[in-house]
Formats: sequence, structure tokens, C-alpha cells
Amino acid sequence: MTSDQEVILASLNTHGGRGADGRAYDLPAACRPFKADIIALQEVWHPHGGPDPVDEVAAALGVEATWAELRPDIDLRSLAISAETARGRWGLAVLTTMPVAHSEIIDLGRTPRDPIPRVAQLITVELPGGGRLRVANTHLTHLLASPVQLMRLVRQLTAADVPTVIVGDLNMPMPVTGLAVGYAPAVTGRTYPAHRPLVQLDHILASRRVTRCGGDVLPPAGSDHLPIQARLRLS
Repeated sequence: MTSDQEVILASLNTHGGRGADGRAYDLPAACRPFKADIIALQEVWHPHGGPDPVDEVAAALGVEATWAELRPDIDLRSLAISAETARGRWGLAVLTTMPVAHSEIIDLGRTPRDPIPRVAQLITVELPGGGRLRVANTHLTHLLASPVQLMRLVRQLTAADVPTVIVGDLNMPMPVTGLAVGYAPAVTGRTYPAHRPLVQLDHILASRRVTRCGGDVLPPAGSDHLPIQARLRLS
């Protein structure tokens, strides 16, 4: 990628498309202000027989979407998100304006009592100025084992020498992300809870081959987490 080009990467834990009060919000409208080349979404819920929120965002923004299913059949009440009992799919998604060269899923293990299997969704995109960027979109467990899962992810990522960014709700404060050896934060700021942020749980961590050009915590988008955004270029 040439020195005057940057990629904007945004991330949002969508909370199933519901706010902290369990009410639905407009996910495409929430994502539109990001004006990002790549958007990583966590906690995406697609009700059976209903519109696919990822497809809706992709259509609204004119981007390509890649979905990673974590649970094929679950309801929002069992996830303590809302009182809704309708069943649907649960997963991760990455949306991008750039061609996807490769995609895969890395298993990060399942913690006892965690209803969701934890994985990293790896998407490698072709950058317009040349080169490739790999994005590892993930939502780590809230049951204290997130540092173990992060280190497991980093070990698996080292198998390929590709400029890489780890992004998502890592369920750990900033100091603990130092366990991701070889990665550095691109965004610093509190992200949770959205109405009165107390801690940063949402992160963008860049490998040494990715230059961090600035990052921000964005205004509330409807979820119980605040979105984050970073400007990046290949080193």
C-alpha cells in the first residue's frame, strides 16, 4: 500500500441488534457513519425467517459481507439480551469494500458455562495500493478465560507472516492485551457500557507490519458497547 493510502477499520459489538434496554435499533444506520473500508461486527443475530442484518448493512453500504456462524439456533432471552424468544443464528461478520482473498475460522476453545463457542474469523483482503491485510475478528469469552483465548489466537496467527490486525470485543481491559506479544493498540478509550463507559473491552491490535495512524472511540450507535475505529497502513 502506498504511503498516502490508509485503510479505515471499524468494529462494533452489535449486542444482537439490541440496546442495553433490549430494544431493537437500526444496524445499517449505526454502521453508515463509520465510513470504513472494513467493518468487524460481533454478537450478530439473524432471526429465522427474518431479514439478515448483515445483508442489510452490506446492501446499505455497498460492501461485501462474510459471515461466521457460532450458533445456528438460539434466542436473545437465553443470552440475557432481551425478552425475545424467537430463534435465530448467532455469529460474527466482516464487511469490506475490498476484495476478499481468503477467509477461515480459527477455533479458540469453549469455556465451561459459556453458551457460545469462541472463534476468530480471519479475513484477508487485497489492498487497493497492493499487498494484503489480514483481519482477525473475534469476541472472546466473558468468563475469565479471555486472556488464554487471546494468547491461543496469537500463537495460531504467527504461522503465516502476513500484516495482521486483531479486532473485536476481547472482554479484557487494555493492560491485559499486552499478552498479545507483537501487537500494539491502535485505539485507546473506554467502550463499555455505552451510556457511561468505565472500561475498554473493544480493541484493535496491530502487528508490527501494520502502522497505526490514529484511532478513536466513536459515539453511541445503539448497542451497549461503543464502536471503535482506527486508521492503518502497511509498514
